[in-house]
Amino acid sequence: MNPLLPGGAGATSDGTFGGVVSYGNRVRDMHPLNVAVVLACISLLALVTPRPVGLVAGCVAFLGLAVAAGVGVPFARLYAKLLLGVGLVLFVLRAAFADGNQVLFEWGPLAPTREGVRDGTDFALTVMVLCGALTLYFALVPMKTLMLALELRGMPPQATYILLASFQAISDLSRSARVVMDAQRSRGIETEGNLWVRAKAFLPVLAPVFITALNQTEERAVALDARAFNSGIPHTHLLQLRPTPTWERAATTLVAAGCLATIGVRLLWT
Repeated sequence: MNPLLPGGAGATSDGTFGGVVSYGNRVRDMHPLNVAVVLACISLLALVTPRPVGLVAGCVAFLGLAVAAGVGVPFARLYAKLLLGVGLVLFVLRAAFADGNQVLFEWGPLAPTREGVRDGTDFALTVMVLCGALTLYFALVPMKTLMLALELRGMPPQATYILLASFQAISDLSRSARVVMDAQRSRGIETEGNLWVRAKAFLPVLAPVFITALNQTEERAVALDARAFNSGIPHTHLLQLRPTPTWERAATTLVAAGCLATIGVRLLWT
């Protein structure tokens, strides 16, 4: 039995407690590697298509796929935060400091130019396309499902476990920090206020959080040893990926072929 993945009796629609991973949605039920191919092709097409039209089309395509997969609202919210927190900042920095001849206006040491605005728009949209592909991928494919797919394709179980445990450690540390902060708050310790107050409340949290993380690491090591993880015997899995249907293989092949053909045409014309 593979300790990578949770399991138990009785399969659910998303495979949380064992069985075949299925969400009842054709997009979300695609094989994790096929999803990666489709999103990579959309990103490449957006990057090689004349800008900024291709980049905008790529962002819109990600939103369309998210809606088709049933995760449109959460993905749109997260994508909007990335646009405001990353894309807008990159646009302002490039537009304000990039060299150009046509100055739009002057404000102190800043003199944005038309060329700088164009360069900032292209750069910010490029980053948003790449961020959109990664964000949408992990919104569609849980990490445990991706690791299962990679292990079934030949990746060593030790490598998939390390990757999954690394990503899981981030959420575990965050969860432990919230629990300790709530305990501190229940004891009357002030945890809200200005930056100095928050820092004083947060620093004492670090020790118990990291001690908890070390204890969890030891418990996982004992669990792996008890399940003969390194025995070399082929692993069984509580979760199973559904068989890839013909239409999915055909669609992925067409998308990949169209992407390669478009890139080839662009290279010939440049």
